[in-house]
Amino acid sequence: MLVVALTNATNGIVISANVKGRPIVYCNPAFEQLTGYTRSEIVGHNCRFLQGEGTDPEAIHQMRTAFDAGAATELVVLNYKKSGMPFWNALNIGPIHNAQGTLTHFIGVQTDVTERIDLQKQLEQRAFTDVLTGLPNRAQFMHELERELGLVDRQGHLALGFVDLDDFKSVNDSYGHKAGDELLIQVAARLRGVVRGADLVARLAGDEFVLLLRQTASRDVLERIGSRTLAAFQRPFVLDAATVTVHASLGFVQHVAGEHAAALLERADRCMYAAKHQGKNSFVTD
Repeated sequence: MLVVALTNATNGIVISANVKGRPIVYCNPAFEQLTGYTRSEIVGHNCRFLQGEGTDPEAIHQMRTAFDAGAATELVVLNYKKSGMPFWNALNIGPIHNAQGTLTHFIGVQTDVTERIDLQKQLEQRAFTDVLTGLPNRAQFMHELERELGLVDRQGHLALGFVDLDDFKSVNDSYGHKAGDELLIQVAARLRGVVRGADLVARLAGDEFVLLLRQTASRDVLERIGSRTLAAFQRPFVLDAATVTVHASLGFVQHVAGEHAAALLERADRCMYAAKHQGKNSFVTD
């Protein structure tokens, strides 16, 4: 009866012997279907053949710890099918003892949860991504900034650039919100082009963007980035409704030891407004 139940189970099931190498002594058809391997390729081997480059070492450590302790454990691990295709595997491992209480085998029940994990990642991405431009949104930016501030003492200096479009409202008023959205998408692309590879461009809200400039210790670097940014706005933006020229006002600040994220962002915002007050299409560095 037990063998029939294991054979007909919809979850992948393997049983490994508690001997050196912990070879698999049984697998059910669902496990073959899940992994793409045949029974002859599975039995006699350790489950390590499912692991690959993306498999989390912490998950492997958790499994080994459970095996060594003769304990049950649950985890989700990235494994690989015979075809090389990765899949997320929800794994429940349990010890099997004989009538004398000796640990003889381990049973593993495996479920493909790739769709669930992918959906979760999509939801997380939406929560931290600006839908219009594809840039990180305010939540993701603040998360990254807080993380960088925690590392700044060990990895170098940090600076921030605040970018606000000049007279963006006139584009919306003259050509409609669709044209405004097209403009913001193109602005995002141009800002990506002026920063360095390690830097981050994010959209905070409306026509406000921010540049997270990692390992930036020099005002000269800030001024070069500021000049490149202004130059990127000199070329007209070609929209469906019209070709428009839109400039920007920028504020740049360097991180001060002990300064919190909100204070750093506020200083950059003040510098940006100072640039607007001095005539727009310019930048101010604190």
